[in-house]
Amino acid sequence: MKACRLLLMCVVVCLGCEAPEAPETDTPPPPSAALLLEPVGQDPEAAAVEDPASRVIVHLFEWRWDDVAAECEAFLGPMGYDAVQVSPPAENHVVADNPPRPWWERYQPVSYRLETRSGDRAAFAEMVRRCRDAGVDIYVDAVLNHMADADLEHPEHVFTGIGTAGTRFGSYDYPGLYGYEQFHHCGLTENDDIWDFNDPVQVRTCELVDLADLATERDDVRDRLAAYLNDLIGLGVVGFRIDAARHMAPEDIRAILERLDETVFVYQEVIDPDPPAWSEPYYPMGWVTEFQFSRAVSAAFFDGVPARLHGPGSIWETTPFLPSGEALVFVDNHDNQRSHGGDHIVTHRDGALYDLAVAFMLAYPYGTARVMSSYAFDDTAQGPPRSPVPTPSRGYTPQTACGAGRGRGSVSTAARPSRRWCGSAASPPGPPSPTGGPTAPDRLPLPGAIEASSPSTGTRPERWRSGYRPAWHRGFTATSSTARGRKAAAPAAPLPWTPTARRPSRWHRCGRWRHTRPRGPSETRKRRKCRK
Repeated sequence: MKACRLLLMCVVVCLGCEAPEAPETDTPPPPSAALLLEPVGQDPEAAAVEDPASRVIVHLFEWRWDDVAAECEAFLGPMGYDAVQVSPPAENHVVADNPPRPWWERYQPVSYRLETRSGDRAAFAEMVRRCRDAGVDIYVDAVLNHMADADLEHPEHVFTGIGTAGTRFGSYDYPGLYGYEQFHHCGLTENDDIWDFNDPVQVRTCELVDLADLATERDDVRDRLAAYLNDLIGLGVVGFRIDAARHMAPEDIRAILERLDETVFVYQEVIDPDPPAWSEPYYPMGWVTEFQFSRAVSAAFFDGVPARLHGPGSIWETTPFLPSGEALVFVDNHDNQRSHGGDHIVTHRDGALYDLAVAFMLAYPYGTARVMSSYAFDDTAQGPPRSPVPTPSRGYTPQTACGAGRGRGSVSTAARPSRRWCGSAASPPGPPSPTGGPTAPDRLPLPGAIEASSPSTGTRPERWRSGYRPAWHRGFTATSSTARGRKAAAPAAPLPWTPTARRPSRWHRCGRWRHTRPRGPSETRKRRKCRK
């Protein structure tokens, strides 16, 4: 407990210090290198936006669309959050076994129909509308580099060859979209997979773990990918995370973005083994994920040396970070919290250390921050909690039947039909769900669905809340300054828990994290108060 308090004091002291001088490389990008790519023929003035450094993004990983909308209205909008990153909305391959319906099946598109276990097209469009009305933007995790696994006879998994909307596909055969000639067949390795991740040719033309690699240098492929993004833009989406951007040539990404109907907010996943050689070519298209930040901050907190976070000899002098104006930063993401794309990362399993790391990220004047909010897992491939009877194909995520959070958090099985997310059949009804869902114990969700992607207020451990939290943001207040273009944060109140106590609600709702845009003198007073 003393160590926890000491670390918190160090973070607060750091926040009261003057910001360090920006490194020579941290200069504002020229217009052509801005986060927002200006489409051909668009008025430059129309592309003007607020300073992205004042933005805070929340990743609601594997949430259903209705619950994202409810969270925008109930919490994210009122608390001043800027945007939500949602899971890929395009129809994906159904992986039926080992484990059934893993999280990574969402990154294996079969078509560009908007039908997944998070909901259908109508639910997605309604989510975007409701979040926009609440003042929250929607950013889509866009998978453009590849299609679903071409090897339907994988030795470790049962692949159905069926998508979540019922689309059937085969090896390099996606009806109405792509055929054999629209994919890379690099011929550089025995099975066309990437063997050398330091070889740009292999990385961008060979297959990433057997995923059918799209030939994004072809105009017909670029046109189809741009049409998918334009469809989402037409529904109100205003930003994209480009998944596996490192596996696409920068000029291909630019060509796709130049085909878009509107200016969009873009950030690209580049797991960079040799910064800045790999990342720099992607700067003109948008922000780039900075995985080094995650590793360096985690190491500082794990080692218990908060002095390494600021000042001489700190991580800012020993780590070649990307320029602040190009970096999308996070403590953990859906990959590295599962030991994919980085080890020794502080995560929700590390309790107070994780809370402090997230607070530091949100407070320190570097990059654009993204907070993680997900679900608990025992297996790194495990998908979100599901209902008793898995379906082989479509698995919509229904409104949670028990938002009161009375259950043990175990995933229901057909052998235990009475055990639901909110408890056994003997459990009394809880208070109304914050998302408006029914709470009566005799209400079961739809078969094959993801359960309980909505706020809960129970006292026992749950997979969507305290004991398993991957992120929270209500324990701190954040403000921003247009003059400095930086974030500032400090504890809004003493920590509302001790390391042995349970949190009052689920992950990203467990504290009082708040982000607001500058609004004149009151904002200045608020910021000064935070820095005391």
